[in-house]
Amino acid sequence: GPTSCEFTSELHDFLTADVARWYPDLARDVRVTLVEAGPSLLGPFDASVREYAHRLFTNRAVDVRTGVAVKAVRPAEGPELPGARMPS
Repeated sequence: GPTSCEFTSELHDFLTADVARWYPDLARDVRVTLVEAGPSLLGPFDASVREYAHRLFTNRAVDVRTGVAVKAVRPAEGPELPGARMPS
């Protein structure tokens, strides 16, 4: 929803502006993934807004996954998504 999109955007900005400057070695190992259970980001909004948000995140190298839900989060392994486990 809107909150996850806003948080993802702020997290991306923090990582690229601040963390990259203070901890460049760490910043290279961090990636951001936005998981949305619905078929698209910002479902209740107009299609042009949904497409814009998806394009914005893709251009910022945010891994956007729609139509899936997080099944579990394990500290040593990262989130478990249907059909795949993401490394932590």
